[in-house]
Amino acid sequence: MKRGFRCRREILEHLKNKYEQLVVHRYENDYLEAVRDFDFLVEENLRPLLRQYYPNQRSRDQAWKSCKGALYEYAIFKYIEKLVNENPNLQNRFLVLMGDSLSDNHRNQVVIRNWSEIFPDVDILIVERESDLVKAIISCKTSLRERLTETAFWKRELEQRETQANIKIIFITTDKDRELKSDTNRYILLHVIDYTFVTDSDNFRELIEYYERRYGQQIDFNQLLRKVRFIDTIQELLREL
Repeated sequence: MKRGFRCRREILEHLKNKYEQLVVHRYENDYLEAVRDFDFLVEENLRPLLRQYYPNQRSRDQAWKSCKGALYEYAIFKYIEKLVNENPNLQNRFLVLMGDSLSDNHRNQVVIRNWSEIFPDVDILIVERESDLVKAIISCKTSLRERLTETAFWKRELEQRETQANIKIIFITTDKDRELKSDTNRYILLHVIDYTFVTDSDNFRELIEYYERRYGQQIDFNQLLRKVRFIDTIQELLREL
């Protein structure tokens, strides 16, 4: 479901293993805290590992963009998976699946067919166990660039189709470059996609304060702002699905 250059499998597996070790030994198996510290954690501890795979700085920098994005998806997946598995009510209701390892049934539920099969940006799926229906698509990005607009496009496409209209679109980001403040991204967050979760606590607090200063006088502001949340509240959303 991904296009373009991807982090080489052996490198990504190495990074995942090292990430797991850090979560266990430095964060005492607390995946939430590791996700909250994601940027610092991986830049300081995992990015240097690319030296053994790439001989020059330019190659390492280019590879790191893809590897970091894939690692962020994995970090979010592990956090949500652990959250669901440790909560009996959620564990009985949901499966948490990586987007690159879906069954044909789950793929068929999110695919858009028009001359060919077109897949939305699916990093993680939340699937209801009893019905085996996809309840939510999660897209994870450390930085946005044009990617939030792409997520909004998929939301608009899916909601036009009767069998896919009820699938929630969730965007999760560190908002590393504070791009959620732009008018375009603010509109997408509050008026198009279903929920956005920010994993960096400082960036989240700064974003909410900015929205409140600039848009707090709008009549529907408080209602819409509930769609933008900090990552530690995702359990509440799962209960609402």
